[in-house]
Amino acid sequence: METPLSNRIVIGSSKGLKQVEVGRISHILCEDYLCTLHLINISESITCTKSLRYFEQALQSFPFVRIHYHAMVNLEKVTEVSCKGRQHHVVMTDGTVLPIAVRRWLTFRNAFYANALAPSNGTVVDPNDTLTRKTRTAENKPK
Repeated sequence: METPLSNRIVIGSSKGLKQVEVGRISHILCEDYLCTLHLINISESITCTKSLRYFEQALQSFPFVRIHYHAMVNLEKVTEVSCKGRQHHVVMTDGTVLPIAVRRWLTFRNAFYANALAPSNGTVVDPNDTLTRKTRTAENKPK
């Protein structure tokens, strides 16, 4: 089945131009202006000279969210969210564990639930789960 062109992104890498289906991108890791796109079902990754901000803007209509200064994830490829104290982590479908910055936790959590509750997803979410309760308690504490 052909993927519509609107669901693809063209990436310039050291090997030339590559057309990548957005749904196959698991996560993006960046250091300075060198980004690595990690793809699912492929052992290779694509490295290009774009900033993470470029990918934030290019992928804003897709379920991607920035979780750290150096990382962005595809919410559909997150299998688990773990919490230890104030530090949260996501586990991707390929087993990669990535930290979520404390300041980006609420944005990630809201986007994660919104994606999970999307009508096309079919995922059932308990709104009273442990991560939500811990965050609500932390938000209500006086400073």
